[in-house]
Amino acid sequence: MTVQRSFSAQEQEFRSSFREMMVQAESTEDVKKFFYQTVRDLLVDICETLPDFNIPDIQLDLEKDEGYLLSDSLMEGAGLRELMQESDLDAILGRLSENAWNRYHHLEKNSAKSEQKIYPVPGR
Repeated sequence: MTVQRSFSAQEQEFRSSFREMMVQAESTEDVKKFFYQTVRDLLVDICETLPDFNIPDIQLDLEKDEGYLLSDSLMEGAGLRELMQESDLDAILGRLSENAWNRYHHLEKNSAKSEQKIYPVPGR
């Protein structure tokens, strides 16, 4: 019988700041950046060793329109494949990506309003 590890305490630590970041996101690029930052910080907190990684290693899955992608180098270098099978990490990342996708779609639908906030037109 394998022991199932839980990272729900770590999830709770990051959840409120992630929610706040999603509220402050003004563009779809902000959503992707904040998702990366939160997952990066969570992995740094959880994993004993991590290879060097960057934004392309942790992304929202734009192909599937739901979910997330972790690069093979990150998965192998940090031992995340085994960790995902032995813990609730996959479910935690799934919840974070679901929240990010909800905000992403909201901003995508209202892109004109978002761009007006980012690039205001003088005199309007």
